[in-house]
Amino acid sequence: MSSSRFGGFLLGIGVVVGIAAVVGLATGFEPSRLPAALLDVAVYKLTFAAAAGLLAAGAIVRRYVRRDRDGVQPPSSAAVEPAARPPLPNATLADVPHPGATRPKVEVPKRT
Repeated sequence: MSSSRFGGFLLGIGVVVGIAAVVGLATGFEPSRLPAALLDVAVYKLTFAAAAGLLAAGAIVRRYVRRDRDGVQPPSSAAVEPAARPPLPNATLADVPHPGATRPKVEVPKRT
């Protein structure tokens, strides 16, 4: 999954969770009335999400520190040369065939 698709996915999940929280607040839903086992599952999910966020943040910081220490610069879009294109042929509008003029006439045999 590409980074942009993953980012969009996370944004979508965030919107859904935010809407669910607003609906819960508006309707007077109280999470404390849920069974204890369900609350335990929710707490563990939050703990795992926090751990994943901390791991990701640590990996990102470590990557940037390592890149700065080694002096490696990411390639910029201005430094990349575009691929050389072959020259376009010298064609005029009269050389371009009209879509209706180039179709062969097709005859469909009749069924008997």
